Amino acid sequence: MKIALTGFFNSGKTTIFNAITSQKIETSSYPTPADVVHRGVLQVDDPRLRKISEIVKPQKTTFAQVECFDTAGLIKDNPSHNAKVIREIMDADALIYILRGFEDLSVPYQFNMVDPQRDFNELEYEFIMIDLDLVIKRIERMVEQKKKGQKINDKEMEVLEFLREHLENGQPLRKIVLTEEQMKETKHLNFLSLKPAFAVINADENSFNEGKFRDTGFLTICGSLENEIIQLPQEEISNFLNAMGIDEPVSKKIIRKAYEVLNYISFFTAGPQEVRAWSIKKGTKAAQAAGKIHSDIQRGFIRAEVLSYEDFISVNGDINLARQKGVFRLEGKEYEVKDGDVITFRFKV
Repeated sequence: MKIALTGFFNSGKTTIFNAITSQKIETSSYPTPADVVHRGVLQVDDPRLRKISEIVKPQKTTFAQVECFDTAGLIKDNPSHNAKVIREIMDADALIYILRGFEDLSVPYQFNMVDPQRDFNELEYEFIMIDLDLVIKRIERMVEQKKKGQKINDKEMEVLEFLREHLENGQPLRKIVLTEEQMKETKHLNFLSLKPAFAVINADENSFNEGKFRDTGFLTICGSLENEIIQLPQEEISNFLNAMGIDEPVSKKIIRKAYEVLNYISFFTAGPQEVRAWSIKKGTKAAQAAGKIHSDIQRGFIRAEVLSYEDFISVNGDINLARQKGVFRLEGKEYEVKDGDVITFRFKV
C-alpha cells in the first residue's frame, strides 16, 4: 500500500510526514522543488498480531507496512510546477490532503486567510481539471484515429464520455459508481480524482485544543505537537499523549483511515519461523490472498486452513482443540478472506 501526502505548500505536509515516519526532514517556508520527494515506511501496529505472536512465540514477527511519501507542495496558478508534482503522486494507492489550519505569520501562505474547506475544494478542483484534460485529449485522439479509418475501442470511448460528463459537473471520479468493466476500460489512464482520498487538517495547538475544526468532517491533528511527541523516548510517549488529551499517535489514525478508504483488511499467517500480517482488499478470494505470500502458493493452491482471530485466541493456537470445537475450517480457492483470519495455505507445485 502506498499513500501520498499532498497539499499546498506551507500547509505542514513535511511536519506531518516527520511525525508519522519518525524522520527529521528539514522544513522551509519556501516552496520545495517539484521533483523532491521524501519517502518513509509506516509499520501497521496491529495488537492482534502481537497477541498471536505471544501465543506462537515465533522466531520473527512481521507487521504489515505502508509506504508513505511526501511530495512538494502545490502552488496555485503554477501549472508547470504542479504538473511535476502530480507525476510524483501518480503511483499512490491513496491520497491524503493536508489542509492548513494553523495561523502563523512567520510561515507565509498563498491565500489571504486560513480556510481548510477552501483548500480542500481547491485541491479537488485541481485534480478534477487534470482528469478532465486527460479525458478530453484521449477522446480527441480516438476521434482522429477513427477519422483515419483506424479501429478504436468503442467501449473505452463510451466510458470516457460518461466520465467527461461527471468531471465537467465538478465531480471527482471516486464519487461515482463504476462497474468492473468500466474500471477495466480506463485503468491505464490512472485518474487522480478516482484515487481514494481523505483530508487532514493541520491545526495549531490552540485550535486543536479548542476543537475549532471539530465539525468539518476532516481528521484534525496538531502536526507540530505530534512531531514533538515522536521525538520523545518511547516510554514517555504514552504518558505525554494522555496529558495532552490525544488518544493515539497520528500515525495510527492515518493508517486506520487509509485502510478504511482503500477498503483493506488484514489476515495473518502463524508458524514457528514467523508470524506475519498481510494486507488485502476486502473481498479478496483465498487463492489471490495466497498469491500475496508467493505466486507459487497461488499457482499450486490446494486449500486454506482457516481460524478466525477470535477462535485462534480462544483455543490458544491449539489446532487439535480447534478441530474438536468445530471452529477449524477448510476453505477452497473461492473463499472470501475475512478480516482477522489466521490462515495456513496448503499447496503443491
